[in-house]
Parts: sequence; C-alpha cells; structure tokens
Amino acid sequence: MFRVITDARQFHEYVLLRDGQGVVLRMATPADLPAIQEMLSKVSGQSLRMRFMASMKQVPTKFIEGLCSEDPRDRACVLAVLGEGEDAKVVGFGNYVSLGAHNTADVAFIVADEYQGRGISTLLLERLAGIAAGVGFVGFEADVLFDNQQMTNVFRKSGFEAKQVLDGGNYHVEFPVAGAAALLERAELREHIATANSMALLLRPKVVAVVGASRDRGSVGSRIFQHILANNFTGTVYPVNNQALSVHGVRAYPSVGELPEPPDLVVVAVPAESVVAVAEDAARAGTKGLIVITSGFAETGAAGAELQRRLVDIVRANGARLVGPNCLGLVNTDPAISLNASLASVMPPLGRIGFYSHSAALGIVILQYAGERGLGFSTFVSAGNRADVSGTDVLEFWEEDPATDIAILYLEAFGNPRRFARVARRISRRKPVLCVKGARSRAGSTAAGAHIGAIPVGDVEVDALFRQAGVIRVDTLEELFDAALLLAHQPAPAGRRVAILSNSGGVVTITADACEAYGLTVAESGLIDLGPQADAEDYHKAVQRALEDPRVDAVIAIFLCVGDCDPELVSRGIRRGVVGAERASGAAKPVLLSMMGATGVVTFPFEGKGALEGRKTEFPSYRFPEAAVRALAHAVTYAEYRREPQGRLTWYEGTDQARARAVIEAAVRELPPGVEPCRLTREQAGEVLACFGVPIEEVPGPREEGAPLELSVRQHPVFGPVLVLGRVGQPAVVRITPLTDEDVRGMLKAVEVAPDGGEVELLCRLSQLIEEMPWVAELEAEVVPASDGVPAALGGRLVFAVTRPG
Repeated sequence: MFRVITDARQFHEYVLLRDGQGVVLRMATPADLPAIQEMLSKVSGQSLRMRFMASMKQVPTKFIEGLCSEDPRDRACVLAVLGEGEDAKVVGFGNYVSLGAHNTADVAFIVADEYQGRGISTLLLERLAGIAAGVGFVGFEADVLFDNQQMTNVFRKSGFEAKQVLDGGNYHVEFPVAGAAALLERAELREHIATANSMALLLRPKVVAVVGASRDRGSVGSRIFQHILANNFTGTVYPVNNQALSVHGVRAYPSVGELPEPPDLVVVAVPAESVVAVAEDAARAGTKGLIVITSGFAETGAAGAELQRRLVDIVRANGARLVGPNCLGLVNTDPAISLNASLASVMPPLGRIGFYSHSAALGIVILQYAGERGLGFSTFVSAGNRADVSGTDVLEFWEEDPATDIAILYLEAFGNPRRFARVARRISRRKPVLCVKGARSRAGSTAAGAHIGAIPVGDVEVDALFRQAGVIRVDTLEELFDAALLLAHQPAPAGRRVAILSNSGGVVTITADACEAYGLTVAESGLIDLGPQADAEDYHKAVQRALEDPRVDAVIAIFLCVGDCDPELVSRGIRRGVVGAERASGAAKPVLLSMMGATGVVTFPFEGKGALEGRKTEFPSYRFPEAAVRALAHAVTYAEYRREPQGRLTWYEGTDQARARAVIEAAVRELPPGVEPCRLTREQAGEVLACFGVPIEEVPGPREEGAPLELSVRQHPVFGPVLVLGRVGQPAVVRITPLTDEDVRGMLKAVEVAPDGGEVELLCRLSQLIEEMPWVAELEAEVVPASDGVPAALGGRLVFAVTRPG
C-alpha cells in the first residue's frame, strides 16, 4: 500500500504477490552485491534488453555497485527477496537515481523471468515512490522501449497520474510520487487480491501435515490429527513423528521433508524450542501455510519474543503465512473441505458466519455456545499471538468468500488499525462485521498483554475507528450473538419505527422503555396489549396488521406463557401473520420473538409460494425483550450505514508538497539534534497550510455567538493521525485519517454545522495534508466558517508542530 516512507534506511516490509506468495521488500546494501549479480546473471537477454534498452550479455559491475548507495536523497534500490541468510535469493529490484533538477528521479525495474507477471514491479514502484517522497522528490521519470508492454502496463495501471509520450521510438513517462485517490484505490485492490489468495492457501488446503501427532491420544498433536480424521477432511492428512511408524493407523513420516508430497498446510504441535527447526523443514518442502499451536513465544517475555521473531523471519523469507503461535487452530466447515485443524472437539455447525478470535480457549467456548443459539459457521480462525495472520487478513478472505455472509471478531489489540479501517469499511458495505473489543479497561489490557502480548489502545480511538468503518461494536459476548442472530435470520430494517405486541401490558411498557433507551421509535399505534388470554389466532392477526402498516419497520412479538398454554402454537400463529403480511404487501420486515425463556431461533418450514419464497424463515428468539430491542438497534444502525453514500477520498490537485517540506526543513534546521517537535511560527504554519489550499484567518472577524468550533490533530502511537472536532462543553467527534468526504460531513453534522458548506473542503484538504506530510506532529486551531464570500479557514490560536523530515 502506498505511503510516504520517512525511514528509508530501515525500510523492510513483507508483502504479498497477487497469487498469495509472499516476498520481502528491503533496501539494498553493499552486502547484497553477490545476490544481485547472481540474479542478473540468470535473467534472459530479453529481460536485460527491456531493462537497459540495449542488448547486453552481462551487466557492468560498476552499475551493480551503484545500486547499493545508502543515501536515498541521491539514489535508492529496493530488493524483492525470498529466503534468508545464505539462502537469500533476489527475485527482482527497482531503483531510482536523482536527475539533479526539479527534485525528480529516473526509475527502472527488473524481475527474474520466472517471477514476472506476479505484481513485483508494481509493489516495488509503490515503495520506491514512498521512499522518494519521504526524502523530498516530487516526481519520477522513466524511458520504456516501445515493445515493453509489461512495463508500460505497470505504469498505466499503478494509479500514479502518469504522462506518457512517444520519444524517438520509445516511451517517456513522467508522474508525481505523491499519493492520489486513484493510486490508493488501486493499491488497496491489489493488496486485497493478494491477501485473499494467501488466506485461501491456509483455509482451503488439499494436503495437511500434523507435526507432533503421536500415539498418545491426549497430546495436542494427536487430538488435532484425530479431529481432522474424524470430520472427514476431503484432502490428504499425514502425521509427522520421528518416533513412530504409524499414528492412529496412518503411516507416519519422520519429517515434513520426507512426505510423499509437499503439504499446503503444516500444523505444528511440538515444544517451543523445536518449532523453528520444524518451520525451516516445512519451508524447504515448499509449504505455504503454517499453524503453530505451541505456546511459549512473545506472551512469555523477551526470550519468547525473540523466538517468535525468528519464526516469523523464516516463514516470511520463504513466502508463507503463519497462524499463531499460541493458538487453537482453524476450521473450515465447507463440505468440499471439511477441515477441523483445531482443538475444538466437535466441528461447529455449518453456517454462514466467519469467526476470528484473539483468545484461543474463549474462541472454542464461543463456537459451542453459538451452536446452541442456532448459529452456524463457515470458517473459524484462532489468532493466538497474531505474529503474521491478522483479523484484517481474514476479513479480506471473507469479503470474497461466497460461504460467508457475516463476520464476527473478538479482538484484544490491533496490529495495523489504519489498514483494518480501510478493509472493514469496504467489507461492511457488503456484509455486516460485528466485534467485541476486549482489553478496554486497565486490568483487561494487562491481562491481554500477558496472554497474547497485546499492546493496549485507547477506547475513544477504537470507537472512532469502528464508527468510520461501519463495524457493529458490542460490549459483551451475549450481545454479539443476539445481534448476529437477527442479522443472520431476518431482513434489514428500513427504519427505526417498532411495533410491540404482547399478552402482558407490563412487558409492553418495559419494551417501549428499552426502545427509547436504544434510540428506536415506537410506531404510532405500535403498543399492542393482546391481554393475558391471547391465543395463536390473536397473535396471527396482530402481527399481520402491524407488518402491513407502512408506519412500522419492525415487529417485536412477546409471549408469556400464562396457565395452560403452548408456545409452539403461538409461534406458528406469528408465522402465519408474517406470511399473510408479506403476501399482501410484498415487503419483508424483521420480526423478533421473545418467548420469555426460549433463546436461539424458531424455525418454520416454508409452505407454499408467495412473498416468503427465498426469504429466511427462521426467527430469532430472545430470553428477555430488552435483548431483542438491543439487537434490533444494532441492525437499524447498520442498515442506516449501508444506506449512506459510500464516501470517497478527495485528493486535490495543485498542491505543493515540495514547498511545504522546504518550509518545514528550514524551520527545524536550527534545532539541536534530537530536539523535537518543532513549533512553527504562525507565518510558517500559514505557508505550509497554503501549499495544500488550507487558508488561515489573517485578521480575526466577528464570531457567531457561542463556543467556537475547535479542531486538533495529534499523532497516536498505534492509530496514527487522529483528528478531533468539537466545542468546549460539548462532546467532541474523533476520527482517524484519511477522511472521506462523508466522514467529514458526518463530523460536521455531529457538531451541528451544515454539512454542505466550505468546511467540508477545508477538512478534506487538511486530511490530504496530514497524509502527504507525515511530519505533522500536532495541530490546534479554530474552524472559522465561510461568510460573505470568504472561504472557511483556520483561525484563533494556531499551534502547528512538526518533526524532522528524514
């Protein structure tokens, strides 16, 4: 993903190619000369001609030595590497060289023949542009042979605003290295495809090996091996044990490397000190997915963290993915896969919910509880220490998985919250994402750090992230499943108007109070007390009337069993009312039941044709009506989010990043080394802001009555730039950049400012500045509204602090 890279000399990133294969991108150093020479000696003459625009048999040594400069202000080279140490193999590289004028550089790429067409050049281009932008370059240039269609496509499809002209039979390409909305969108799409494909290698394997499977039925490895066998995995599974000829009647092999075929997935259940050796063996065998069940890594302290780092290095150097360590495995209930590579003793029921959990043991308990509530699962992933695979990676897979309609997450920490926000925002437009965020309290944060090595984060920022991304946040596990039941089994509500009907007036009152507390509206004539003697036919008629009423968006039907009664007959009466209303109106509305004691779902077989054909005929039932109201409130909020315009990142042309950087560099030049941040003068701040079209108020004008609208930007150690908008004495609105235009409008509405004025452009421009100038450490100002032809501006006491550019 494109970003301005401010620490070029330390750049080192694990990325995924479009087929899911992983490679490491890092800066070249003089120590890499032999590996670069070896790669260049093996590429075809055609590839050399395309790179150097001339036929040659050997690349001059002087050119190769020049690649390994350690001053990115003059030149830089990024390598794509597989393997590590003596086995490290360069499979491609890109480099730029300063052209000496106008802060531009010449850029070029070459990729090993067998790795061409997999997206390496595009990834190299994105990172080189980020490095160049971080040291002050504003543009790249490149010369491309007329017949080099592959490289032409790289530039054309990258998202950079490239200008291409035919010059003497070749193409000359020029483009800015700064980010643009199109660049970010295309980079996000590339990242999505690559991540989803890499997760498919883990969740849809054809060959699985279990290292640590033994004859001891109580051992972890043995239990997982038994679970795979017992649940009729459709592929092949091998036990790996160097002390046994067979395990549970299946021939065992001493090592992964000695298996008759390379496994797609290796499950590791051996002591922590043996895990690295197993990972090395699996990597040599060509494995692309590992699940490490073993504990004893980062959650245990510094020594365990170093062991985990070594494990991750091996996995990533060989282009694989890792779940865990310190996890309980994964499950795929798809009958075409039927894989239970976990410590869950029973395969969860087949369903359309994907579940990802940071807590291992809690995840297994949740699977069991959800099954009892009538929820089924498509896939389950236990995260453990999240050394590699994260919840965001799993979301990328679920987005395209036709077997998954709902995503639920139990999270205790974020690895990359900005990426999570991007991905969750995109998937929640198609599928609901529900999340319980643990470690909210100080004690909870301490516990999370102890068992999964989690870094605590602020709850305010988490809430802002979830709101921006359309994630349904719940406080408890019970609330999670209450909401999931409704979303899984009923249509989305069209509004907040609710009809409540029951055979108890007291319960109707309690439910109406709950509706008001959760922001729902009781529909006109929506309080229906059927009386204690109400029977199935009374419920049938009342439900049908309520659903046919255009002033009603949802119905909560509550039944208390009084005396000699049959709740099943009442449930069937309710169903007849639903059928009758939908046949009459042609519209489906959510119906929630509270049979006052029963929980889960009430299922009815479909009978006949009509509006219910193809409609879900399972109705969520809640023990108490307040739980039904709370679940409905979540569904209403999510439906409203889906109806809102999607929003887009607005990137304005005509900005001057180079000038803004020059002002900042001049300001920090006089600072002693290590003294940061630097507070700009009002004049300097105004000049930087003007480079991005953000005006400041020169002479304070008349103010509206009341507290001024105040804005602040600060850098959060986990979430990055956080923007806060509000008035003194009123709740502030917090959002994480970058902001879409709809994010900005939502913020303005929340602080009672018209969402169609000049303040929208002001805040969108400010968001762009924050993204393109990562040296902004702090900003405080008033937002001065537009008036009498004067655009909206920043004013009042202006504080603008920056760090030293790299």
